[in-house]
Amino acid sequence: MNLLRLIARPMLAATFVMDGVDSVIRPEGHAEKFRKVVPALEQAGVPAALYADPKMLARVSGAVTAVSGLMLATGRRPRSAALTLALVNVPLTLLNNPVWAARGGEERKRYLSGLVRGASLGGGLLVAAADLAGKPSWGWRLANARKERAAARPVTARVKARYAD
Repeated sequence: MNLLRLIARPMLAATFVMDGVDSVIRPEGHAEKFRKVVPALEQAGVPAALYADPKMLARVSGAVTAVSGLMLATGRRPRSAALTLALVNVPLTLLNNPVWAARGGEERKRYLSGLVRGASLGGGLLVAAADLAGKPSWGWRLANARKERAAARPVTARVKARYAD
């Protein structure tokens, strides 16, 4: 692992670990934010079972966020952890920054700032999810294996023909 990854991954993950732990320990504040968007979810036709217990949802979301953040920070499955955080980040950013519900210019400005901050973190997480750390991607590995097998077929056929007699 190079120095940049050693420093950047924990820096990116820190906010998610802190927020996740806070959500697990003190879910009330997080659940209250969630309760504000329940009417919108009902209108959208989201099944009630998905938002019936906001505290439990806050705890589960916090646990996923904290564990994924720790995985990213420590370099354990960092691509999967970053992708998980990016996927969790989208609804949480929208939930925490309801620009559409702003009642004034200052509140709208604050929500918009939070929305842009969340989008920036999401972009950083997507970059981290795409970071191959110098290793080739699975797509390249698969294509290379196919090419190698195709190149080996004529040789294999000649060897088989030679010793088949």
